[in-house]
Amino acid sequence: MTNKLSSFHRRGLDIVRYLTLSSLAVGISVAASLLTPTAAPAGAASSAAPESVKWELCRDAAEDWNQKDKRSECALVPVPVDYAKPKGRQIDIAVSRIKATGKRKGALFSNPGGPGLAGTPSPYGLLDSQLAPMNDKFDFIGIDTRGTGYSAQISCDAPESKEGETEKEAFGRYADERRKCIAKDRALALSISMENAARDMDRVRKALGFRKINFYGNSGGTALGAVYRSMFDSRVDRMWLDSIMSPIGGNAAITAETAQYHAGYRRFFEWLAGRDATYHFGNSPRKVETALKALQAKVGRENFTPLLDPNFEAIPHRWKRSAAKLMELQKSGVEGVSKPKRVNRSAFGFGEMGRNYGITHDAFMCNASADGRKYSDLIRLRKERQKTYPFSPDWNDQPIAYCAGWPAGKPWDLKPGKSQLQLSGHKFEIVTPYVWAKMMQKKIGGSLLTVMDATHSTMKSKELACGSKVVDFFRNGTTANSSCPGFPAEQTGPPGPAGNLAGTVKLQACSASLVRPSTARDEDRALLLTNGHCHPEGRPKPGEVITDQEVQIEGTVLSPAGRELGPVTGKILYATMTGTDIMLAQLDSTYADIQRTYKIEAFPLASSGPVAGQEITVASSYLESVWSCRAEAVIPTLKEGDYTSNEAIRYAKECNTQPGSSGSPVVNSETRELVAVNSTSNRDGKECELNNPCEVDSKGTTVHQGRGYATQTAEIAACIGSGNVVDLKRQGCTLPKP
Repeated sequence: MTNKLSSFHRRGLDIVRYLTLSSLAVGISVAASLLTPTAAPAGAASSAAPESVKWELCRDAAEDWNQKDKRSECALVPVPVDYAKPKGRQIDIAVSRIKATGKRKGALFSNPGGPGLAGTPSPYGLLDSQLAPMNDKFDFIGIDTRGTGYSAQISCDAPESKEGETEKEAFGRYADERRKCIAKDRALALSISMENAARDMDRVRKALGFRKINFYGNSGGTALGAVYRSMFDSRVDRMWLDSIMSPIGGNAAITAETAQYHAGYRRFFEWLAGRDATYHFGNSPRKVETALKALQAKVGRENFTPLLDPNFEAIPHRWKRSAAKLMELQKSGVEGVSKPKRVNRSAFGFGEMGRNYGITHDAFMCNASADGRKYSDLIRLRKERQKTYPFSPDWNDQPIAYCAGWPAGKPWDLKPGKSQLQLSGHKFEIVTPYVWAKMMQKKIGGSLLTVMDATHSTMKSKELACGSKVVDFFRNGTTANSSCPGFPAEQTGPPGPAGNLAGTVKLQACSASLVRPSTARDEDRALLLTNGHCHPEGRPKPGEVITDQEVQIEGTVLSPAGRELGPVTGKILYATMTGTDIMLAQLDSTYADIQRTYKIEAFPLASSGPVAGQEITVASSYLESVWSCRAEAVIPTLKEGDYTSNEAIRYAKECNTQPGSSGSPVVNSETRELVAVNSTSNRDGKECELNNPCEVDSKGTTVHQGRGYATQTAEIAACIGSGNVVDLKRQGCTLPKP
């Protein structure tokens, strides 16, 4: 047994890890070895009598820690599972710190949210934020709240959806699985609450010897801050909360969120009414709303509501995209539209979208709400909400469904305090909508700074001009009841112009396309093309060529306007990043199947590449953006880290491709033939590093910051044999071989 936090076996720093019960037991058993006497902390003016805490460098003590981090120290602090029984069962809370570089004045605690994100990496992250200068006089402290990170957890698998299952059946199964999970450690499961997280943080405060703390929390971390201040106001010096959670949970929070989105929809309806000659939904907002209600009834709520962007109020440049999708849906109806997957949203939308924080996330939220324990309640609340807000999607109430099988919780007892409190809300964001910030201010007081943008948890960003207010607040107590400019709207929407996305396929984090060699037949299974570095199991190593793997791939076919038409699945045939950057998969559907189901034709695969000066189009399904420009130059050697690409294409500056456009088809603007696949761009002006490729020739190395590159695809056609499969032994095939 080692004296290391690595005994907790946490997999990553930014997602919740479900540990095995055995590893949890090991983790608890080593707690005592990390608690030995040390000197009292400096800064006696802000310190109480500290307990004995032994610190170790996190990169030495904690598995998977960032090895570049030479400053973070880690320790474990024991706390009771039940604070009503302080001498009863104890669990361990993982803590990290980065000591002040100068004479210490106090401590800044922080929490990244979720709820359910590990907090111990936060101090190191603050060194690259607006708050970094505070480290001269403040220790930065991070905590993995109970159930997260390296702290004590429960081992449960997240319930997954089943094919053909009704919503009611899924609700019942989810409830059964939740009850089984809680039964594994009922005491710990029901103790994962914001109130106990606040008590744990106060126990850490006491253990480290601070009379008072400063706190910065964003997203889910704002709930921890609000609850802590309500319970321990006298122990708070200053507190800043950014992107505020709702002070009330369950249906009330969802209804307030929905009301804000509908206000944005009505602005969109006004815009549509002024363009009736183009979109034909009516020449008044009332007529537009009536027409859209009829369209929703015709095609089904599940097909309609994803086309109404919750950011309508903030980002009018998205309106044209949504209008095109709605008009396309009006013309096509439900034909060729498959049932979309349910949207995976964290409870109340907290934390990064698309992540599932599992048992810990749900515990925090369900222990604070009593809504939706019965399926009949879920449906009743949904119908009531949709009667008032007709464009509210069914999946909007998933946060209530997450509590199926969970005992009824108790709302947070939030109240005003005397310590200095600054709130900041982003006027148009959709993760923690601005209306929640207003509700929280009404509940607990404090000043409210309104950031006029649609971003989430960016107050501490070094790129946000008014982010300096955060440091002013913590240093001088300067509060703000005003507004300030945020990030430009275009930084929160699709990064490129709209365009025709027919033939593209959206992957989990990349773009892709349907491609067809000239030898393919309608009855052949279709080919999907993207980058080698988009391989679902990770990018190939330099020199590696992957063939004949039974690795599954799944994507979503897009319509010309960018609607999600339905899934395609298949197996990967070939992938490499040696001399090129491509991955080919053979789908389970034939070209005829795809045309019949989705009315989509694949891109013809060209047998020759683009020449300098040729007009090309880069179509990103993942970003719903289409760039048009010239192929500026053919680059003999493009180097990026340990990878080299031959005969790469550099775009003219108009093709300002962004992260997420990897794998996008590059097509001849005149013929629609696919001539290359978008692969990389030099983002930061660095030389020959990952995400910063350089051009190498006999004259030396050249860097073109901001320019994008594509890998040519002409040599693929010669390697496609009978049956539309990759045949590397075929005459004329020059693709890299294993």
